[in-house]
Amino acid sequence: MPLSDREQQILSEIESQLANEDSKFVKRIRRTPASLGRVRLRYAIIGLVVGLVMLLAIAINPWGPFVAFAGFVLMLVSAVAAGNQLKTLGEDRDSNLGGQLKGGFSRYMEGRRHSDDGDDRA
Repeated sequence: MPLSDREQQILSEIESQLANEDSKFVKRIRRTPASLGRVRLRYAIIGLVVGLVMLLAIAINPWGPFVAFAGFVLMLVSAVAAGNQLKTLGEDRDSNLGGQLKGGFSRYMEGRRHSDDGDDRA
């Protein structure tokens, strides 16, 4: 049920008072799950890059094998985190990115089904 004009006005007044009193709280509340997901995705990508650099350090560092193994583990964890975050963002239909991810995957799967139907090999 939509709010009446009077209720909308009251909510706007409360919001403006809260913004004047505690701006940090308002900034923290305004973060959407999609924006937090994008931040987590950025961290995962940074982890992938750092892990790759650590993996390439095998040639210049006497501790190379240990650093390379740690880099591989970091890349693995970052890739899993990025995949999970992309999946979460794709399921969020309210965000623009979620609709794009979901729509792109649906179009990809639809194209795969049509190409599989075209194969009439015996």
